[in-house]
Amino acid sequence: MSNPVKKVRQGEKLSLKTTGIQIKASHDLRRLQSLLAKSSPRQEVAALSHSKVRNSGASRSQSLHPQKNAKTHKSESDISSEASELEKFSVTYRDQRCFSSHPLHKLFSDILASLVKNRLCSEWIDHAVPESVLRVLICLRLLIRDPHHQKILHQLQGISLLAKYMQSVTAMYVSYGEQAFAVQKLVTMTYMFQKLSAVENQRVWVIESGAHRTLVKLLSTTDSSVLLGALLALTTLAESPECKEEIGEPPIVEKLLVILQEYDLLSKRMSAELLRLLSPVRQVRDQVRELEGLPVLLSLLHGQHLKLLWSIAWVLVQLCEDPDTRTEIRSWGGVQPLLRLLSSDREYVSDRSSIETLSSANAAGRIQREHIREELSPQEEVDNTMALQSACCTALTELSLDDTSAHHIVQENGVYIIAKLILPQNSGPNVTSLQCYAFRALRFLFSVERNRHLFKRLFPTDLFELFIDVGHYVRDLTAYEGLQTKVSLYTEEELDSLRESIEAVNQNRPALKVINGYSILDHLGTGAFGSVFKMTHPNIVKYYKTFLEGDKLYIVMELIEGVPLAEHFNSLKEKQQQFTEDRLWNIFIQMCLALRYLHKEKRIVHRDLTPNNIMLGEKDKVTITDFGLAKQKQENSKLTSVVGTILYSCPEIVKNEPYGEKADIWALGCILYQMTTLQPPFYSSNMLSLANKIVEAVYEPIEEGAFSERVVDMIRWCLSPDSDKRPDIVAVSSRISDLMMRLMDGLYTSQNALERRAERDRKRAQKYFLERHKNRTNCCYSVLSQEKSLMKTSESPAPHCSAACKQNISQDDASDDDVEMSINKITTDSTGEQYGSMSRPSVTPDQIEAGGDFTAARMKPKPVSAGICVSQKKLRQIDDPIQRLLMQLHKIIYITQLPPAPHHNIKRRVIERFKKSLFHYDSDPHNLKVELSKLLQASPELMELGSTSSDWWSVVHHFTGDPHAADSSDDGNLKDGVTYEQMQGIVEELLEESSYYEATHIRNTEKRNYQKRSDHRPYSSS
Repeated sequence: MSNPVKKVRQGEKLSLKTTGIQIKASHDLRRLQSLLAKSSPRQEVAALSHSKVRNSGASRSQSLHPQKNAKTHKSESDISSEASELEKFSVTYRDQRCFSSHPLHKLFSDILASLVKNRLCSEWIDHAVPESVLRVLICLRLLIRDPHHQKILHQLQGISLLAKYMQSVTAMYVSYGEQAFAVQKLVTMTYMFQKLSAVENQRVWVIESGAHRTLVKLLSTTDSSVLLGALLALTTLAESPECKEEIGEPPIVEKLLVILQEYDLLSKRMSAELLRLLSPVRQVRDQVRELEGLPVLLSLLHGQHLKLLWSIAWVLVQLCEDPDTRTEIRSWGGVQPLLRLLSSDREYVSDRSSIETLSSANAAGRIQREHIREELSPQEEVDNTMALQSACCTALTELSLDDTSAHHIVQENGVYIIAKLILPQNSGPNVTSLQCYAFRALRFLFSVERNRHLFKRLFPTDLFELFIDVGHYVRDLTAYEGLQTKVSLYTEEELDSLRESIEAVNQNRPALKVINGYSILDHLGTGAFGSVFKMTHPNIVKYYKTFLEGDKLYIVMELIEGVPLAEHFNSLKEKQQQFTEDRLWNIFIQMCLALRYLHKEKRIVHRDLTPNNIMLGEKDKVTITDFGLAKQKQENSKLTSVVGTILYSCPEIVKNEPYGEKADIWALGCILYQMTTLQPPFYSSNMLSLANKIVEAVYEPIEEGAFSERVVDMIRWCLSPDSDKRPDIVAVSSRISDLMMRLMDGLYTSQNALERRAERDRKRAQKYFLERHKNRTNCCYSVLSQEKSLMKTSESPAPHCSAACKQNISQDDASDDDVEMSINKITTDSTGEQYGSMSRPSVTPDQIEAGGDFTAARMKPKPVSAGICVSQKKLRQIDDPIQRLLMQLHKIIYITQLPPAPHHNIKRRVIERFKKSLFHYDSDPHNLKVELSKLLQASPELMELGSTSSDWWSVVHHFTGDPHAADSSDDGNLKDGVTYEQMQGIVEELLEESSYYEATHIRNTEKRNYQKRSDHRPYSSS
């Protein structure tokens, strides 16, 4: 037979086989469709109800109603057939993705419609057995893989029905724990909502059904499959901006923070990704701050999973939109781990799994076998690492918007670490992008004037010009592509020069030289000349010591961690912002206090009071520096030297006339004017024109309405061209006496609060040392008693003692009448039980302590002289203090391990803070014991948990319910914290709410019953 004929026959056989398979498949689908369509919900429910009670009274019912029973048996047969057909369907089409292009697509659509109309309806699904419901859900899950079927499901109102059923299953699951097939049903439904949310225009269907609220509730579950299913569905849903607002409404942040702290790596990774998607919502960012989520997020930066670190870094980027959050990130030490991620060579782990693959694996029950920590290829690891570094650069860029944070980044060697990233490494789009991110971070740091001196020696001239031309605070990455291109075209020699410049700004390089034990790290600037004055004032730079080294005199002075006022002017000008009037007066008053000290107590004229010589530290702490031109003058004398900065020089100096302290008042007025307009009052490129303006006091008026008339009048008064009409520092201070008194009130309030805190700390320290001394004394006495007991045992063995006498006997537990003294005998009670006597020692404690060589040979053995005998009926168990402390600790840990509450619970936050303080890195076992003891005793002392007063006041207000509770209390300081007594009440209240004592009572009852059963069991003696 020829080959063409064989091929034709083989083709015919294959065609016949394929046709046979399609006919069988069509027959199976039609049968399933008929089973789903022919029985109405009421008939199905009746059959299901009958099958549940079939075993009770079945024979009597069959004899009385034979026809009815026949119909029931027929329905039960249909149910069994339907179950097998559904099972067959799920196995046959488990790998089918597109049903609408299948030859039998019409049958698939009819089956989907029947499943929704006749099975997903509430009447059937509420009474069906769990196995049947699960089979229906699995078939629905397979069918809605097809996008066309998802639209059919929406048209049939199937999404809302599915959301309603998931809500009921979740309520039962959360309230009563795991039930039959509940986990499988929830996993299947979360997968279905994830598939529906994968298409952007279908996400609104899920939101309208309210399924997102149920998915948020499922974040409290401890089952990894259900939790991962909910996270995957919410993550897919949160990719749409309009859905983020809806998801951010429920208390989702608290649940995510719990997962990030306590759950497995995969759950943490998905939670961080969901939080990243939700962070653009302001409400979510506020919740992160209120729930103290920043330290949780920052602690995760020490991990190793690339995708988790990437998500956390982008969450921090979003949180940096709020200025207060930027400050808080810096105060929590967030700069160091971000820089460490840019500079470290740590080994990372990651995976290739996407949301789609994870969701499919979870729905099929294969998530545990997925490669969550698989090794990446070298190129994939490099790309993921660069993506993480880009995210860290962006976070540092946003932090740089705060001048203090920008300076902190520079202090942490940030310029050197980031600058290394601009050097070309391997080729590729990710490398190019990382260079742009690094250039942007450096440009934001450069925008703060105090950091600019570093960049002058960092870049070559051509690159520095391009760097400046970008402009301040430009976020668009394309603006930095020119810089990246310029560096990529550098020759190897030019790159070596750039590397040397980058190494030159490394703050961790060895010291330049060491002089008299002082390491010279950097050259900050050059001074002029002058005398040394010994002054002590909080607003004047401190002098420490001087020493000679060779032919040079070195003066050691205070290094002020602050910024010159001139840099604040430039920064505000670039950001198009202004000083507030409160801030203006705060700075002005501190300058007045410093000048009063100089003028009235030291008779010193500064003569160079400019914005560059006024440093602003934390909370606008003013420090006047650079006394190189200062001069101490005699009383009622005048100075004649022409010194100082011309822009801030008074008319007397310009006219070369004698002058005194009021020259500093003129400069003070110039600085006050500059704080209102960010420009000096007198400026001209022509020196003669500038001198005329100063002499005539001609300056641009302040914009009307920008500041109060009080500020304008003070400027006009201080800038009086006639020195006789110009006030001295006392007159200036008297004009603002009310503002100074208000400032002093605030300072005294802060001082009193600090004194109260110091007094509490002093009492705690005193009590700590007393208790430690007492514990040492008890320890010595215990050792002494043990030595005494050993000596007594070695010389005079005690008679046999029963178990009753081996127990500890407290003098407070028994009265004198209950104790029977026995002399040299063994006593037995009426039952015949024998008691052993307790012998007195033959050596006193003083003899044992004094006689270091007091040996047993020198002690004469004595018979048992006396003892006590106590009846077993008179004994009771001593309360164990250790057990009480452990029980209190168990209660605290039990509360912190409870699932997140549906709503934000401030009381539980207080307990969590208390637990953190107990196990803080500075804590010790003794502190743990002291804190728990105070809690047990309900001490009225205030607790020290490291929280701010405002935080504690919100807690107290919530707990007492009285907004005036602090003012009406005896102490008047409830705003300062929460007492141990209040904390004890909060603990007990939360335990009652969680039914802690009911569960404990049940456990104790079961334990006693088990003990009784054990006691009544017969046993044989050996």
